Amino acid sequence: MTINTITTRVGYESHRLEQAEQQRQETQQVPAQQDASSDRVSISDEARIKAGTLKAAQESDGVRPDVVAEAKARIAAGQYKIDSRDIAASLVKQELDLWG
Repeated sequence: MTINTITTRVGYESHRLEQAEQQRQETQQVPAQQDASSDRVSISDEARIKAGTLKAAQESDGVRPDVVAEAKARIAAGQYKIDSRDIAASLVKQELDLWG
């Protein structure tokens, strides 16, 4: 004799599906609640200063008007002398520093 217990199995399977769906919904809600309340960022004063300095350097065009004005004044007055040996020595030093 064969006993068919289809109704019992269907009820059990539907109960398992409901439990799985409920667990899935609960796990989706928990991270959302944790994200909203527990994350916090703190930036030190030193980091704020460094960020401000970096931003100013990036926005700068690299030209120092005070140095340019001084050089122009020295050239106009005839006080700006270029020593080719100093320039050559500086170039050699830079190359040696670059290549080790």
